[in-house]
Amino acid sequence: MLGIPMSQQKIDAFTAGLSEAEKDDLEKMIGEFRRDRPQDAPEEAREPIQAQVDRLTRRLADLSEWILTTDRQMTALVEVMRLSHQKSELLNQRLDAVIAALKKGRVL
Repeated sequence: MLGIPMSQQKIDAFTAGLSEAEKDDLEKMIGEFRRDRPQDAPEEAREPIQAQVDRLTRRLADLSEWILTTDRQMTALVEVMRLSHQKSELLNQRLDAVIAALKKGRVL
């Protein structure tokens, strides 16, 4: 396929196995699609889109800040819960030791 443009190679590969009528229909549909589709959006149409992108960017920044704040708060909460659990485990071990000593009849 040397010497054949890449776009023609793609079309030939895509239309392989199609009848001539099917190829003509396909080319007609592609032509209509290209005619209906605007090539470049006018500047007026870009401004509302840019405004939406700007609003979404600001909203994303706000949400990111909220997530980071929540993460910092959750990190502190998790640490408090971990320390509380560690404390209760130590107290349980001490109580178990006291109960075991009392069952053996030892005086503390």
